[in-house]
Amino acid sequence: MDNTTTVLLVDDEQDILDILRFNFASGGFGVETATSAEQALAKDLSGIGLIILDVMLGGMSGLKMAMLLKDNPATADIPIIFLTAKNAREDIIDGLRIGVDDYVTKPFSVQELLLRAQAVLRRGHRQAERSPGQGGLVLDKRGKQLLVDGKAVPLTRTEFLILELLMAHPGAVYSRDQLLDYAWPDGVIVIGRTVDVGITRLRKKLAPYAHCIVTRPGHGYCYEEA
Repeated sequence: MDNTTTVLLVDDEQDILDILRFNFASGGFGVETATSAEQALAKDLSGIGLIILDVMLGGMSGLKMAMLLKDNPATADIPIIFLTAKNAREDIIDGLRIGVDDYVTKPFSVQELLLRAQAVLRRGHRQAERSPGQGGLVLDKRGKQLLVDGKAVPLTRTEFLILELLMAHPGAVYSRDQLLDYAWPDGVIVIGRTVDVGITRLRKKLAPYAHCIVTRPGHGYCYEEA
């Protein structure tokens, strides 16, 4: 991580902002703050390297703000970490679908949030430095394609969404139900074993990196970086 990275903290609770500002500044970050989405969007975001964004804001929601940022080419590549209520499952799924990089549920550990921020930035730096000719797996979210050792590999929408979720959170285990909620359209009736079939097909397309999708028996699947 580049210690000069500037983080934008967006939360309408001043006490939380003060705690986060102190800890991120102590961790070597530059820090900007905003108490609303509107205030955050009015800032010059060109120098922002990471956004920590509360979902439940007064006025415009954090989800709406994230959608606006991801739809704007000038800000689409700024990584975002959601702060969300522990039971706000739909917020998490919606955020991941639009390209939010990670989420932390409230109440949260500031140390955990710092570690997650550093992991998101490291992951982004690795992807930015890796050119198509350098090999490995590169998931192009904006172009909606997968590069395997520099070669484009076609994925179905469902395969892309499964890989997107797993690669966004290396080491995190997702159950069949979580993958179904994220990757399959609403209203489509499927069963858990459908996920297993989808994973099998996806692994074939990832060769020689099929081993990066790991089965955790009794729990689900996770992605481990090559």
